[in-house]
Amino acid sequence: MKKVITYGTFDLFHEGHRRLLERAKALGDYLIVGVTSESFDIDRGKYNVKDSLEKRIEAVKNSGYTDEVIVEERLGQKVSDIERLGVDIFVIGSDWAGKFDYLNKYCEVVYLERTKGVSSTDIRNEGAKILRVGIVTDSPDDGGFCMQAHFVSGLEVIGVYVPPTEAESDEFSAEEFKEKYDLANSFDTAEKMHEWSDIVYVHTRRGRRFTYASAALKAGCHVVCDFPLSNPEEAEEIHVIAKDRGLVFMENVPLAYLLSGTTQMIAEQSAETITLSHEKAQKLVGLLERGEAL
Repeated sequence: MKKVITYGTFDLFHEGHRRLLERAKALGDYLIVGVTSESFDIDRGKYNVKDSLEKRIEAVKNSGYTDEVIVEERLGQKVSDIERLGVDIFVIGSDWAGKFDYLNKYCEVVYLERTKGVSSTDIRNEGAKILRVGIVTDSPDDGGFCMQAHFVSGLEVIGVYVPPTEAESDEFSAEEFKEKYDLANSFDTAEKMHEWSDIVYVHTRRGRRFTYASAALKAGCHVVCDFPLSNPEEAEEIHVIAKDRGLVFMENVPLAYLLSGTTQMIAEQSAETITLSHEKAQKLVGLLERGEAL
């Protein structure tokens, strides 16, 4: 009997999760699924998992593909699980490609392509809202955004818009960025990205940040922006735009903390807008680190 194992949080269980389990089961005869505990999620920076461990385990069992469920509670557990359970194949999504190659010493490692764009269209668990994030950038490097966003439940980075550059040496395409970071969409205009996005991350040179942040706010999108804007006058104006439209505007601090806080604020947002300066955002980081903001 060939045993297969995979791991995940499986929060807000959706079609992408189901497809992963279906394909994992097809690789062998017996599928073991490790579901992360709340404490382990917090230890690895996943601050706002929506569903309880019990609910996530139940969803995995109800998929119809799982023969055994275990709980992942600590770093290093995968090796001991593989040896203890006699696992032949370790399976994980392709967004982790290369990260688990060290397990080849113990079993075969398989990276499966994820189902792109599924969570934004197929999640319907008790009305849970997935916030779609579009990136506007003039850099081929995402600054760590996509990987850190992966650790924040309730967010999906759905695509990128790359504005034209003045120097040919700086040019790269939205399609190249999309492929590099395994996104579902590349957009040829900012307006198209706005239509698809709930939040826009502005990751551009300082002199362009106000233009793209204000355009996103005026299109009805919440904004996370690299710090700082060009000058205090622009900063003041951008906060006025956000307030007038009842939207969230936050200047960028360490992203895993910021995104976690932004997601909750948008989900619980009242008619009064929330705009955070860099100083206020730093205070939010402190609250998040102490577990007081979530």
